[in-house]
Amino acid sequence: MHKFKANKISEYIWEIPPTEKEDMRVPARIFASDKLFREMDEGVFEQVTNMACMSGIQKYAMAMPDAHWG
Repeated sequence: MHKFKANKISEYIWEIPPTEKEDMRVPARIFASDKLFREMDEGVFEQVTNMACMSGIQKYAMAMPDAHWG
């Protein structure tokens, strides 16, 4: 189980709402199958939510299926 609550909004899109981390300006979207999503390193969720906090970000922060920590 991941630290951040993510809502499955379609077959391959998961969304972490801005309420999950202080200073998030936009939702964070992760594009992945159920299996890939479950296997993603916790660092992926930290990175994508950190991107969602950046000034000037528009609409979404996005992580693709090959997302990995580092």
